[in-house]
Amino acid sequence: MNLIGHARTKRMLQIAGDAALRKNRALPHMMFSGAPGCGKTTLARELAGHFKLPFLSVVPDEVKDAKSVQKILNQLDHKNYDANGNRTGQLSPTILFFDEVHNMPLKGQELLGLVMERFIFESGQPNKFIWAPYFTLVGATTMAGKLSKPFLDRIKLNFTFELYGLEEMMQIIEMHAIRLGVATSKEGMMSIARRSRGTPRVAVRFLENISDRMVATRQVFASNDMIERTFEDLGVDKEGFTSTELKILNALLDAGRPVSLDNLSIITAEDVKTIRGTAEPFLIQKGMIITTGRGRVLTPKGVEYARGSGGGKKFVKNDIAFDAVRT
Repeated sequence: MNLIGHARTKRMLQIAGDAALRKNRALPHMMFSGAPGCGKTTLARELAGHFKLPFLSVVPDEVKDAKSVQKILNQLDHKNYDANGNRTGQLSPTILFFDEVHNMPLKGQELLGLVMERFIFESGQPNKFIWAPYFTLVGATTMAGKLSKPFLDRIKLNFTFELYGLEEMMQIIEMHAIRLGVATSKEGMMSIARRSRGTPRVAVRFLENISDRMVATRQVFASNDMIERTFEDLGVDKEGFTSTELKILNALLDAGRPVSLDNLSIITAEDVKTIRGTAEPFLIQKGMIITTGRGRVLTPKGVEYARGSGGGKKFVKNDIAFDAVRT
């Protein structure tokens, strides 16, 4: 498997795949958890390609009743089974992929979960079951806790996808820069890598922006100045913070005390969902803010960065803010 990084995960998948091939069965059902854009979908596709297995991607919201489950089962590979579902040759169990699998309705989890365990499906008639071909369910999720326990119990392999390190991001950027025709220096690639949040999807988006600028200005080489101008226009600073995140830092710097999520939304004119779902996790991960019972507050590191970023007023060193940081 050619995906950069995830060495332990790929090693375990290779062992599981080799064993399944020898047993003439499907790989175990598995869950890919972690931050968006870190290779979950890519690895699922590479898994299918590496072992030469069919790949079927299904929207989890559509799995809501027996009819929808039956429709999925009809699309699986049925070769080398007899009429009763017994194996008659080497199988090619389908990789059945669900992105954001936590969005699957509970009824769908119940019905599909039974098939995952026994590879038979209730026909709707009393005591009559239909056999299902072997398959491997691969679920990608950022919120595995939303899935039911019975469904999760049928998952045998669980992998967590962490954000990429700087060295791995450089490899990913170099690969995609060649694909997109973006010629630049090592310094230019490092500038992109530092801003990419350890997420290949973000890096690719930046490279596409730079590629567009190169085409528009008829340049064959992306200079460091061009890359910096691109990020300036995108509103992304040297550490990858967006204008939204910088507004949050400066709002907390101005306040000098914990600020509730609703008030932070009003101050910054940003949607609550955007703050809580996108901006806040990255700020917490980078050690810039923490959440307390009284609201969001800057850490000492966040104070220092907000002061340096400009746009914030003088920080008020009151007991409320610094007590919150210590807690």
